[in-house]
Amino acid sequence: MKKGFKFLGVLVLVGALFFAAGCEKKDMSRVVGTYEGQFTKFVGDPDEAKNTEDAFSIELKEDGTGIHHRDDLDLSITWTLDGENFTMKETFLKISIDYTGTLKDGKLDIFNGDPTNDVTCEYVYQKK
Repeated sequence: MKKGFKFLGVLVLVGALFFAAGCEKKDMSRVVGTYEGQFTKFVGDPDEAKNTEDAFSIELKEDGTGIHHRDDLDLSITWTLDGENFTMKETFLKISIDYTGTLKDGKLDIFNGDPTNDVTCEYVYQKK
């Protein structure tokens, strides 16, 4: 009788893992795509200092990779999403830059450093 319960327990656990994996994949698929840059500015600058002249964008792929198009460069990225908390690592000339921010309702707001530091750059994107 105990073997039957162990087998049932393992079966339930495996089913729960498949269900969780399916939910995670669905969650990722809702955010993949291209996000167009709306503006960028240093955290310490007033809103009037928003830079919208240069075109920039991010392509997020379902496998957690992507391309950050900025400064006439195509930079490889890896990204994760935990709820609304977005993290990204950009690689340029073997140097990694870490970004943190939020992704909510198609709006991606990220910082390439401490979001309370005046010299940190903020990037804001909107999903196409």
